Amino acid sequence: MLAPARTMLAVSLVLAATLPQAARAQDDGAQWAKYIQSNCGKELKAHCSGITKGQGRILACLYAREDKLSAKCGNAVMNSVERLGMALGALGNVVRVCEPDTRRLCNGVVAGNGNLIGCLAQAKGSVSAQCNSMLDTAYLRP
Repeated sequence: MLAPARTMLAVSLVLAATLPQAARAQDDGAQWAKYIQSNCGKELKAHCSGITKGQGRILACLYAREDKLSAKCGNAVMNSVERLGMALGALGNVVRVCEPDTRRLCNGVVAGNGNLIGCLAQAKGSVSAQCNSMLDTAYLRP
């Protein structure tokens, strides 16, 4: 059995190795699905085969069964949950941080249906660094 410090080091190394893959995967829904499938294929079949895909239901299914996941799948799910938490936290700040850019660059754009986010995404080169950072962290760019 590993000593607690060695166990934490081993877990940290595993997470450090998987985070870049998880980060890239969650930037795109199709890549995220492949990332989860490649890390949790067995668990998806065993525990979530009847779940309708979309709106985070697969992630919720896996998360609800975290005690039954392999280490590899558990890491993928935890990475995904962490990234989702970061995105939700950033989402709360997007309006505040991007308000000056929205007024300056998207005057006349009707709010709703992602219109303002689309305007800011198209004007990426003109948007402030802070707003660009929030948009990226919240995964609000196509």
